[in-house]
Amino acid sequence: MAAAPFRHRHRVTYAECTVGNHVYYARYLDILEEARGEFFRAAGVPLAALQAQDVIFPAIEAHLHYEAPARYDEELIIEVVLTEVDRLNLVFAYGVSNARKQIILTARTRHVCAGGDEKPKRMPSEVFFKLNPTHPAAPPAEAPAPAPAPRGPKTPAFPV
Repeated sequence: MAAAPFRHRHRVTYAECTVGNHVYYARYLDILEEARGEFFRAAGVPLAALQAQDVIFPAIEAHLHYEAPARYDEELIIEVVLTEVDRLNLVFAYGVSNARKQIILTARTRHVCAGGDEKPKRMPSEVFFKLNPTHPAAPPAEAPAPAPAPRGPKTPAFPV
């Protein structure tokens, strides 16, 4: 499953840094979680909606390899790729770089599909196919809705 990476931008905050002005090592997990949450949203399955359906994806494994320090106020580009998906597990690969295209971090996380009781359960089909649209059993993609007809200019409700 080699899909194009999802890209998310993150500006390093002061709170994420140590006195030495580099991102504290454990904060990268928060940054990866932020990017992963945006990946789910872009795939059409926001995490809040999944939680409302009693579906969560807790991390059960994480591997991080630090290449270079990220500094306060640097913009980071986080690339997220879903490398494995089945009805129970998800595996994500990440690449974090700065604006100079310097690799800061590479990582991998494994998640299990679970209910709010934190017991593993099968991923709902709708979620599975949104995360894995090229699966042979996936329903055909819906045609995009037609664009609305253009409207004429409106007069503002306030004096101009």
